[in-house]
Amino acid sequence: MWEINGRRGKALRGAGLALLLAAVLAGCGDGDGRSAGPAGSASRAPEGSASPTTEGSASATPTVSRTGLLYRDREISLSDIQAIKNGCPSDIYVEFADSGPRVLGSDESNPRLNDYGDQTEEGRPPILAWSPPCSSANGRFDFDDVAVAKAAADAGDLDEAGCRDAARAAVGSGTDIDRYGTQALAVGDRFCEDFAAEGRVVLLRVVKVSGSPVAELTLSATLWAGPAKAEGPPAQPGDKVYENQPFTVADDVAKTQDCGIGGVGIGSDMPRVRYRHTLSGGGGDVEYFPSCLSGSPKVRFGGYVARVEGGADPDITACQDAAARGERDDLDVPVSELRTGDRFCMFDSFEKYVALLKVTAVTAEAPVSATFSVTRWEAPEPS
Repeated sequence: MWEINGRRGKALRGAGLALLLAAVLAGCGDGDGRSAGPAGSASRAPEGSASPTTEGSASATPTVSRTGLLYRDREISLSDIQAIKNGCPSDIYVEFADSGPRVLGSDESNPRLNDYGDQTEEGRPPILAWSPPCSSANGRFDFDDVAVAKAAADAGDLDEAGCRDAARAAVGSGTDIDRYGTQALAVGDRFCEDFAAEGRVVLLRVVKVSGSPVAELTLSATLWAGPAKAEGPPAQPGDKVYENQPFTVADDVAKTQDCGIGGVGIGSDMPRVRYRHTLSGGGGDVEYFPSCLSGSPKVRFGGYVARVEGGADPDITACQDAAARGERDDLDVPVSELRTGDRFCMFDSFEKYVALLKVTAVTAEAPVSATFSVTRWEAPEPS
């Protein structure tokens, strides 16, 4: 027998009130299974799809407890009207957490910054920033400062490896993206991001775009998880940093960059190509001067450099010795004189690296292009 006027009766009434309150609160949502942010919404994860998060984190910080596909084609909606209603913030942030994408609220701080106010990729999920038209003339996307590519229309279905490879290849060709104007978006456009610091790969697809400037956007997100990038001890003198990493310089890319000079940096964890709109040079360890500048495209090697003859590839010592005996700065080689299999050794005494560059493909006729593979070492200590 329940004691209506006793503790059990009070517990029963309390439980009933709790259920009633939960029902009322549930009815206050937007009714379509979405979580709303200051300028948009994101579809919720289905039951059982959420993955573990770092304890105490405000957002779903990536972990390494899951690998493979985390979710596919989860939609995010962004609205300029909603942004205006929320004071038109300069940036609307979307985080691609393991449990699903989420549009951040206007009271949440920049998720790309750590506790010290420094931008970081560690300990957080991938982030997309959208500048709505009310705060930026035409609106734009601001991607993470990592490898991001716009996938080719004929790339077909993209899996985790294909998306990651596309993003990394864009870094080596100078076609990677940091910002993208939303007025240039079209339904079906796809973007791949390799968020290597936390082992995440994001595929974004444009589902809806409307307005001029673009005021309504719907994206679908697919997220894969893999091992996070291992941060080992700094490379020591004589260590090999990477091997046979490709880069490509090409006339067609230079033309899309206002006939910029291609600057290739080979001093990091992989070759990186950037085109700069200046006649003073591309600012790289290797520079490419396209046909649109002079009619005679050429590659310029910096530092100490020498063309390598003979059979087997030189090791670090032989490569450094060859470069030290070679030219000092500005060895210019016309693309018409490059051949597949040509090799060049470079040594930079200031940045302290040795590099072997091999030509793996070359097209001397329009559209001109040249592809190299690079092996890079930390320079050994002087003997």
